[in-house]
Amino acid sequence: GGLATSRLNTNIRETKGWAYGVGSGIPGNRGPISFQIVAPVQTDRTGDSIKAMIADAQAMSTGTKPITAEERDQAINGTVRSLPGSFEKGGALLGALASNALLQRPDDYQAKLTSRLNALTAADLQAKASMLSTSQFSWIIVGDAKLVRPQLEALGLPVEDVKLP
Repeated sequence: GGLATSRLNTNIRETKGWAYGVGSGIPGNRGPISFQIVAPVQTDRTGDSIKAMIADAQAMSTGTKPITAEERDQAINGTVRSLPGSFEKGGALLGALASNALLQRPDDYQAKLTSRLNALTAADLQAKASMLSTSQFSWIIVGDAKLVRPQLEALGLPVEDVKLP
């Protein structure tokens, strides 16, 4: 979900033109994990964008539009090709070591990552995507409540206002 060619980005940015970019991913932490979508969209298209993102996630998770071999290849190749650049600075190396310690991964985790990623098939990725449940999504919307609230209510989403100091 983090590539410019991802379904979410292609749909919301390229096809509909409602956002500069859309990305998704799973943060690296222990314990229960979350799937996160970040989509700075036009205020007047907030509801439409959420509806479209839910539809895209459901199509993938239910298998009505499963992950294709081409999508698998783009995602894996993009990740593998970016690995060398992710260790250009000492801080990045230190971050990788800290991440390995936090997640209790072996010290050679990064060295073996390319072969593990390349071994994944579209079916493997689809099996994991089927775990997504849009009924369990929580949406955090930052924007003008009087403009966004009606859009969310029209989708039947519960709305709770939180005002920051």
